[in-house]
Amino acid sequence: MSASAAIVLLALLSASIEPILVKLGYRGSVTPLQLLVMKNIVAALVILPMTRHFRLVKYTDAFRIGSVSILLLCTNGLTLFALKYLSAIEVITIVTTTPAIVAMANWAMGRDRLTWKFWLGFVMCFSGVMLTVDVFSMNASSTHNLWGYAAIIGAVLSSTIYRVRMESLTEQFKPQLISTWVFWINAAVAVLFIWPFQPAFPKECLGIGIWIGLAAAAANVAFLWAIKLVGSTNMSIFNLLQRPLVIVAASLVLKDPMSWSQWLGVALVLAGIPMAKIKKNKANTSPADEAQPASQTPALVSQKPAGSPKE
Repeated sequence: MSASAAIVLLALLSASIEPILVKLGYRGSVTPLQLLVMKNIVAALVILPMTRHFRLVKYTDAFRIGSVSILLLCTNGLTLFALKYLSAIEVITIVTTTPAIVAMANWAMGRDRLTWKFWLGFVMCFSGVMLTVDVFSMNASSTHNLWGYAAIIGAVLSSTIYRVRMESLTEQFKPQLISTWVFWINAAVAVLFIWPFQPAFPKECLGIGIWIGLAAAAANVAFLWAIKLVGSTNMSIFNLLQRPLVIVAASLVLKDPMSWSQWLGVALVLAGIPMAKIKKNKANTSPADEAQPASQTPALVSQKPAGSPKE
């Protein structure tokens, strides 16, 4: 389980720096779409050296991966847009509801069993995150932009579908292969359909784009491995550790003082995560498995034992 914990931790730490860098970029003249283009171009350039894994797949499989990659592109774009018009606290507050929605989606599909213990653990985690971001002290000066709220709600919905569908894909393909395809597809879409309609990119866009592109590539590979190891619901719950980890790290490294409510929030998240761990239903077959007879093997793919991912 140490390998699983290391992969989950890498996903959390890689993703945690992005909102900070994005907010720094918005102090200048960078736009959300410019950051989206730069993020995906950089991620596409570094993803193959990072994964060291690529091969051609059947066109039907490429379509499946491509349809999921567009969900990630939408999630990233909507989140960048929301960070432009909402405070980081408001964005984090709404994003924190994602694990509950993922859990309900997996429950509706028959994958997961949700008990009162899960919901109690989720409430503890949710309350803990709210305390760590000090949401209860927000005043009337906080931003209230309807477009920003619509964007982050859309990001939560697209992220939910992305995580649920990725759980099926990681059963069939290795996470490194999926990440490589995802970022190459998203970079192609960004370059062909978004970049031509953008104004000249400011200088600060390059530096921030490089950092968030590198972080996105590392986070995605680790995140997909974590979904494969623990499932999309459990990984979404573990992802709630992100904000407390950043706050504790800032307190230790930067000597930033933490309030009693933030310490209480960290404790609630740490206590709630073990309680919110779900159990998978054993008699669960993915739609892809049902649709493809066992005797068939996709083109350009070698035969693998049942249940193992494709290379």
